[in-house]
Amino acid sequence: MRYLLLFLLAPALAQHVVAPGETLFSIARRYGLSVEELAQLNGLKDPDRIRVGQVLRLYREEVLPLPRGEARLEGLWVGRAALVRVTGYKAGEVRAFGRVFPLAPSGEGLLGYLGVPALEAPGAHRVELVLDGASHPLDLRVQPLPYGREVIPLTPSLQARMDPQTLRRERERVLAACRFRPGLPLRFLPPLERMEVTSPFGTRRRYGDGDWTYHEGMDLRAPEATPVRAAADGVVVLSERLSVRGEAVVLDHGLGVCTGYWHLSARTVRAGQRVRAGQVIGRVGSTGLSTGPHLHFEVRVAGLPVDPAGFLR
Repeated sequence: MRYLLLFLLAPALAQHVVAPGETLFSIARRYGLSVEELAQLNGLKDPDRIRVGQVLRLYREEVLPLPRGEARLEGLWVGRAALVRVTGYKAGEVRAFGRVFPLAPSGEGLLGYLGVPALEAPGAHRVELVLDGASHPLDLRVQPLPYGREVIPLTPSLQARMDPQTLRRERERVLAACRFRPGLPLRFLPPLERMEVTSPFGTRRRYGDGDWTYHEGMDLRAPEATPVRAAADGVVVLSERLSVRGEAVVLDHGLGVCTGYWHLSARTVRAGQRVRAGQVIGRVGSTGLSTGPHLHFEVRVAGLPVDPAGFLR
C-alpha cells in the first residue's frame, strides 16, 4: 500500500506524525495501544479531533534509578531505535540483542541509541548498561509493530543480481564502511523534498522466488534526477557503484549511526568528504536491483538497520 508522509526537522524517535486518512483508532491499533492509552499519553480530550501533521507520543519515558544517577529510555519497539540518556556517569555502553551500542558524553551525562532488530520477538528482554566499568542489568519490554508483506517480481537480469556471494560481499562492504566516530546525531532532515513512501521499513519481503527477508530501509518514490540530500552532518564513508544497491552513498554521522542512499542515478560526493545536513549528495535513479526510479533510504545503529521514520518528523 502506498502512503504519503511529510517529515519536518526533529529528534523524535518514538512519536507518530498523523498522516492523511488516519484516525486515533488506526494509529493505536498499529502500535498495539488502546485508544484510551494513546489519548491519555497526548492529553486528548476528544479522540475524534486529531489533525494531519499532529505529533503523537507513543510511550512514557522509563526512568530507571542507578547508584550514581538515573537512566531514561524511550519506549522499545520492534525495528526502531530508542534514545538512551544517563546521568551520573562518564563512560558507558548498552549491551542488548547480541550487540553493543556506545554512549557518548553529553552535558551532565551520556547519550546514545539502542536499536531493536526488526525480527526480534516482542516481550521481555534483558538489557545491560555498562557504566564506568560496572554492569547494571535491566529487564525491559519490547512492543510489537505490524509489518506488511510484499513479493517483488524480478526479471531474469535482476534475479541474477541475487547471487548469495555477491549479496554477502556487498553487505560486508557497507557494514565495514560505518565505524564508531565521535559525535551524536539527534536532528535529521528528510533526504527528499517530498517524502512519498512506497515501501516502509520492516516490510516482510521476497524477491522473485527467493527466501523471505525484510526491508532494511524505506523506499521513496521520486522522478529521475531528483536531488538527494544528506539527512545530517557527517562524513562520506562510501561512494561507489554496487551490484544490488546500485550507485550508493553511505554517510557516517557519529556514534555508529550511518545513513545509506541507494539506487542513485548520480553521486555528487566522494569518500572522505565532510557534508552538511541538507547538502545534495546525489540524484534519484534506478540503478542496481531496482524496478523504477526511487530512493532507498536507510539508517543503521551499530550496524543494525532501524526504521528511518523514527529519526524524522
